[in-house]
Amino acid sequence: MKISKIIKQTIGKKLENLNFAHEYLNNTWIFTRVVNGFKETIQVDKSYWSENALRITFMTEAAYVYSFYFIDGSKMEKLHYYEDEESLRDIFITLGEIIDQDALKWFEENVPKDTLPPANFLGEGWFKKLEKFVEENNLNFEDENSLKTIEDLLRSKPSVDTILLSSYFLGELFIHTLDGEWDYDQNYGPYIKNLGGIRNFSRKPYITIKGFADDPCVESIIRSYQSIAGTVKSLQGKQE
Repeated sequence: MKISKIIKQTIGKKLENLNFAHEYLNNTWIFTRVVNGFKETIQVDKSYWSENALRITFMTEAAYVYSFYFIDGSKMEKLHYYEDEESLRDIFITLGEIIDQDALKWFEENVPKDTLPPANFLGEGWFKKLEKFVEENNLNFEDENSLKTIEDLLRSKPSVDTILLSSYFLGELFIHTLDGEWDYDQNYGPYIKNLGGIRNFSRKPYITIKGFADDPCVESIIRSYQSIAGTVKSLQGKQE
């Protein structure tokens, strides 16, 4: 079953009319548009863990939700399963309905506001703070289990510095374990670009950390990291 063909047949025209540009990166279909200077994205990923399953994510530069948030209110990651071409087609018909009934409004309601970190934690002096933070909390730039400690720190009314240092640590963990480099966005602050050595694949640690600090029940940081690591591994394998 050619997923790209079914996407084109079911929601392709709708997304085109809504000014979403289409990009395909090895089992990931990315639809992006820019509204008032900010990016809105619908991303469809073929699961690397479950056969015949898709994950659909809606993202702005301030927030993200999975498709089942609009279906049953769930904030956790859930997959759409299919058995044949008809059931695969049904997933994208449902996606089209979600876009019309809910997602466009959600995009409008989640325009970035105050997304820039209150300080550029890549500035002079912050790495020394990070080294102290890592030592005090027994963290390791090459061990994803350190994110469990980060989660514990963020559950107990963290200070601004703790949020920033946790963001810095997450970014360094990406670089040490997956590869990538820091860059700076004027709307967003520091972020990791070329994650896994994959062009245009980026993640914003501050948004992940701040989102968890605001609502630890949404999704764990370590699970988010593991999902990204799985995506990187798959994409790297396709490039070989």
